[in-house]
Amino acid sequence: MDDGDSQARELLDATRHLADCVWRSHAPPEVRGEVAAELARLAERLGPFEEEAPVRTEIGGPLPGRGHPLLPPVVRRADPGRIIGTVTYTSVHAGAGEAVHGGQVMLLFDEVLGGVAGAEAASRTASLTVDYRSLTPMGTELTVEGWVDRVDGRKIYVSGRLLDGDRVCAEAHGLFVAVSDWA
Repeated sequence: MDDGDSQARELLDATRHLADCVWRSHAPPEVRGEVAAELARLAERLGPFEEEAPVRTEIGGPLPGRGHPLLPPVVRRADPGRIIGTVTYTSVHAGAGEAVHGGQVMLLFDEVLGGVAGAEAASRTASLTVDYRSLTPMGTELTVEGWVDRVDGRKIYVSGRLLDGDRVCAEAHGLFVAVSDWA
């Protein structure tokens, strides 16, 4: 990995850590105001570079989750037609109680199953259904799997599972449609 990639990874990791801290913080109002002002200054520093940076569309590129701070990093291994990886959710992904928010699970499946479908052809999500089987824990290394069920012309049917050991937290089924370009 070149130095630019490592610096980008550091920024991404720091952003995710900040999101966790914001979520957990019970700071007094004056501290919240000071931090908000500092974050606004930092955003201004990055602003001039927004148009120069291409949108990251490569799945499995140098940055986990294509550099998106809302996606938990997935350490993955790809085989033809299949992805197996690990993911650990943090408190910023919390739903009710000590479980991961269902929308975060769906976001993970869209990313992972999109990566599997994308190995077949450049594609877009047409349909994604997630069946929640049990609560998804935070702070635990989970296994995520995705695979191609079948390809029918431009339609790529995929499935996946999110596991806590042998326990199934969620299953997903999706339809991705191959496109001729990313427009």
